[in-house]
Amino acid sequence: MTATEVEIDPYPYTDFASLAYPPQFAAEALGVSPQTLKIIERDNDLKISRVPRGSVEVRNYSLNDIFQIARIRRESKHIKGFTRPITISVFVPKGGTAKTTTTCNLAIQFSLMGLKVLVIDNDQQADVSTMMGYDPDLTAEELIDMGIPGERSINGHIGNLMRVGNFYQPMSLEEVVKKPFGEHGPHLIPAEDSLDDMDSALRSANGSDFRYSLFFEQARTGALPHCNLSSYDVIIMDNAPAGSLLSRNSMVAADFLICPIRMDKFSFRALSRLAFRLGEFAKDFKRAPEIVAIPTMYVRNRPRVERNMASLISLFPGKVTESRLYHSEDYSKSLEDGVPLSLWRTGTENSLGAMREVFEELVARIRAVTEVAK
Repeated sequence: MTATEVEIDPYPYTDFASLAYPPQFAAEALGVSPQTLKIIERDNDLKISRVPRGSVEVRNYSLNDIFQIARIRRESKHIKGFTRPITISVFVPKGGTAKTTTTCNLAIQFSLMGLKVLVIDNDQQADVSTMMGYDPDLTAEELIDMGIPGERSINGHIGNLMRVGNFYQPMSLEEVVKKPFGEHGPHLIPAEDSLDDMDSALRSANGSDFRYSLFFEQARTGALPHCNLSSYDVIIMDNAPAGSLLSRNSMVAADFLICPIRMDKFSFRALSRLAFRLGEFAKDFKRAPEIVAIPTMYVRNRPRVERNMASLISLFPGKVTESRLYHSEDYSKSLEDGVPLSLWRTGTENSLGAMREVFEELVARIRAVTEVAK
């Protein structure tokens, strides 16, 4: 089934509620067999819609169906979660390394584990907000005039929730949060261009490097009535490539720092600078996030790429995933359709399959760290 779209520049509006998937895709997304999928539906009395195909009717899954089944599996202990809530920052001080794509797709994959996930767009360019279906530039009225629901406009961001200084109107989580894929999919605290003032707000605050850490600590324990984040298993933040106080706060608050990295010397240089900065963090703050570097836009059997890969592994031993995100046109094609790759029906083994492999390795790395720490 094709999404209902209205073409707007540069990204199409997609009605995610209208997307539908065949049983095979739903089963693969959830990591189960089609037969197991049927058993889950039967045991939980789930009503999956049917569509005619030839002389028979076949099941047709909505995103709400898929994410609801994931949550059921998690609650019934068929999926192992993490021993504690985790915070992830996706950052490398260079553009064009697939940070936003990685953030969005990892968030979806965590939700397909049945975890409750919150994405925070920590970049005034609002790319992850756009990828998840929201417009940072147009008002609700302007969107309605274009035939797009006004709810796809952005009303607030993390600055309105943190209430640092008097830069932003105080708002509640319910007023700010977006749920593009329904209640059981990843939730979003979006961004828009006024987030640029957040850097000034943080600079004027006491303990400017620790404001995100303090906010998450309080919100996750239910100490902030206007912003209770205690139910979220994973918070994942997308950041601009610039080294602003927003990205610095994001890294200081994170348990894990995900670094999507291209196989070129400029990306290596950026990652080397970041590693040095994290070393300084460790001295200053007595802690630093666990780095996970993910090779992106990888091209097989290219001598130069293989040499660069070997150099990356040598520079950051134990920090680079064995799985890689390969160069593929599927990324641009899925963007043209307005659907994140993890939910794009025609994704191939080279793209969607690789994304799932990277995610599985990331989950294993998170468990190795958190369970030892426990």
